[in-house]
Amino acid sequence: MSARDWSPSRDWSPSRARCVLNARITGAFVQDEAKAYRADFASVICLDRVCDDLVDDLFRRVGARESDASDDVPSARLWNDDFADHDGLNVERTHGLRDFALVEFASEAREGVGAIGEVLRRVRATYPECVVDVTRTDMFRQVDDERTGGECDEATFAHVCANAARVGDRFSYHRDVDARGEEFLGGALAEYGRFSSNRDRDKPRFVTIVVYVNPSWAIDDEGETVFVDEDTGVGVTVVPRPGRVVLMDADVFHSLKPPRRRVRYSLVIHTLFTARERGARVELARPEWGAPAALGSAARLQELVRAAARVRT
Repeated sequence: MSARDWSPSRDWSPSRARCVLNARITGAFVQDEAKAYRADFASVICLDRVCDDLVDDLFRRVGARESDASDDVPSARLWNDDFADHDGLNVERTHGLRDFALVEFASEAREGVGAIGEVLRRVRATYPECVVDVTRTDMFRQVDDERTGGECDEATFAHVCANAARVGDRFSYHRDVDARGEEFLGGALAEYGRFSSNRDRDKPRFVTIVVYVNPSWAIDDEGETVFVDEDTGVGVTVVPRPGRVVLMDADVFHSLKPPRRRVRYSLVIHTLFTARERGARVELARPEWGAPAALGSAARLQELVRAAARVRT
């Protein structure tokens, strides 16, 4: 059965989601285009009960039940072992999806079909005040690739991928997107001008969505995602429980701890959240989840802001 023939359950609603982590992990004063300073915080959100019923379909989608796959080796049809999960020097090579699989995943996200499309539908339902788009290469720059005859194909360039972490793999800390001081030229983001941070008012917010898709996972299996405040060296750890969803600001410093016993799979979707209301700032933390817990430099900055407010009053 193809992804386009797959029919999800339609009885899911955002009220079913359970927020188990609502954290501010990085804090800094940033200067906006008007030269005014404001407190800036990055977020890491962890939600359970969002994709539990999608796990089996997503697990099959990453090739984990094909005849040439096992608990120790990802499917050779879908995966190669010469992938770098970010730009940088001396990055360790791990498993990455082959080009044809990346095209299929991106096409399904764009068209909203299959389990991948359903993940996006549920995220959009959770944030109705935002337009949630999958990022594409042409948003950052003009694309002229001979594979597409000089025209950008959304399915080819949309940023949807997956991770297959094996025992013994090594992963580096990195940011998915660092928009500080960035001015994207020649692409769809050029109209927004220079970014002072990833959380500017009137600008889209880069958000990475991670869905853990192994049908079972024990704490002793390890393979956690670790989010660190680079300034203070403290952070949070998320165990890859089945169907668990993480939404994080794309500039959060993070890495993956290698699994202990078997391959750990996850779906990764890079997105842009844009407020529907002009002038509004996109917030990942929803009021119904309570006040975010501030860690590291975020806690320090939050206390400075509170102290300043007390002085003014």
